[in-house]
Amino acid sequence: MGNEVPTAAIEFRNVHKAFGEKQVLCGVDLEVRAGKTTVILGSSGCGKSVLVGMLVGLLRPDRGAVWLEGQDVATFERDDQWHPIWLRTGFLFQGAALFDSMTVAGNVAFPLRQHTRLPEAEIRSRVEEILSWIEMEGAADKMPSELSGGMQKRVGLARTIALEPRVVIYDEPTTGLDPLTSDTISELIRRLQGERQVTSIVVTHDVRCAFRVADRMAMIDDGRILVAGEREEIRHTEVPKLRSFLYG
Repeated sequence: MGNEVPTAAIEFRNVHKAFGEKQVLCGVDLEVRAGKTTVILGSSGCGKSVLVGMLVGLLRPDRGAVWLEGQDVATFERDDQWHPIWLRTGFLFQGAALFDSMTVAGNVAFPLRQHTRLPEAEIRSRVEEILSWIEMEGAADKMPSELSGGMQKRVGLARTIALEPRVVIYDEPTTGLDPLTSDTISELIRRLQGERQVTSIVVTHDVRCAFRVADRMAMIDDGRILVAGEREEIRHTEVPKLRSFLYG
């Protein structure tokens, strides 16, 4: 392929990353199709979060290309290059990463106040709309410390989508949640993709969540993509390591 711009919304090409002597990624190749949800599976420490962190500049590959909507972000060196990417890419962190000193409404409004010139009345209206979408209309004035883990994760998602991103990245969205709450988060992820056709990447080792949200799935093993395919292909895989991961 060389430097040819990919047709996929996101593409990792021969991505390598090491931390000291530890080689985490050893030539990852993966396509993420526009408007679809791709789940990246793998055991803890396999490099899933390292890989997606490259899409928003948290990490840089040692070698390889990371294409996001027609730009190789692995070549970026300045914040002004990243800024347009940050505005159209949402990242839901594993721990929700809410601002403790802000109310729920303040957290959701934060990116709108930072990155738009919308009037305050319009921002409030937009926040109310998003909180209604995540079914937390009555929580606008609560502080994060007053919320359960699942509610915090929902507010984190609300803040992530406030700027209506075209790409949303979820880093272990159901970690630490009970099965019922995990299913609620999975349903929100699926709804967001279905209603708004966002391109989504979900990093998880939660097999139940993976099958609920995925259009496509890929597994990282030994620093490379072991297998990638449609959800039903993965469900019926004969690859021993993947079957062991999925079904024990």
